[in-house]
Amino acid sequence: MSTEQSVREGWQVAGMAIHDDTDVGRVQRLAARAAHHQGFAPADVERVTRTATELARHLARHGRDGQMLVRFAEWGERRGVELISTDSGTVGAEAVPLRPAVLPYDLFKVYAVPTRGTVMLARLWGTAPSGSDDRRYAFGSMAEPFPGETVSGDAWAVEQHGRRVVALVSDGLGHGKEAAVASTAAVSAFRQHHREPVEVIATHLHRALRSSRGAAIALAEVDGDLGQVRFCGTGNISARMLIAGRAHELISMYGIAGYQRQRYQTFTQAWPDDAMLVMHSDGLSSKWDVAAYPHLHEQHPQLAATTLMRDATRARDDAVVVAIRGVDGAAQVSVPGPG
Repeated sequence: MSTEQSVREGWQVAGMAIHDDTDVGRVQRLAARAAHHQGFAPADVERVTRTATELARHLARHGRDGQMLVRFAEWGERRGVELISTDSGTVGAEAVPLRPAVLPYDLFKVYAVPTRGTVMLARLWGTAPSGSDDRRYAFGSMAEPFPGETVSGDAWAVEQHGRRVVALVSDGLGHGKEAAVASTAAVSAFRQHHREPVEVIATHLHRALRSSRGAAIALAEVDGDLGQVRFCGTGNISARMLIAGRAHELISMYGIAGYQRQRYQTFTQAWPDDAMLVMHSDGLSSKWDVAAYPHLHEQHPQLAATTLMRDATRARDDAVVVAIRGVDGAAQVSVPGPG
């Protein structure tokens, strides 16, 4: 896991390999710094630090190829810290008990596959929710820049309102700053037009990208009331619906948004309540097999996104993956995404 530039104060995501107690200490300091930045009270800073220490020590003692990720979490006015650990083929948390310092309104999830490894997620908040958590969709994301680059040409964004959620994945052509300029323009246009049908959003993105080098884009709209997903993509973005352990491909058309003008075509599929949507750039191999990951579609989407980034990443390009699945309730929120 690499470090991305922050849109605010120097870092938004920081990742590191975990080998020994020296690395554990680095994670402790980074987690404390993140909690201070998010305005946590002293007791909650300690809670974040303790949880980060538990996860890092687990990797140092039991993991193989262990990695820790620390990043900001936001939901409306609430501020939090997200801790993610990954390893390859180690003993899972269920066999080596952990004692994360989480509260009832925090999140702690584990996904382990024998021989492949374990992913653990702790999302800790500085304040309790002021009302009931009535979100209808949960999502997860991971992004990696091209090796040696400080910015990624891939970006994502999600907007949800009530029973409708719409997601964007953009892969700016090439990598580096110019690719990032293209994907940043795509995200900006998406934010302005996300309430429109996906084929109309795609047209707006095409216009916004004309002065850039262009991008492959994918737009997916899930409507829980209609029980359907509408998908519109151009270029090499992979999209799959995971249903009952099987993957159903969503079709992207040939082209480059901002460069090759075309009529954007939308495909509609049924959306069962237990489905998970996964979209990723070609920085991840499209050949990953859902059968190798039992019950993946039932996991928190952040566990799914992290697992795929760990196992399917190609080393020669930027990479981004987004996963979405339904939860109970309803919400009207805007979710910030890299780019």
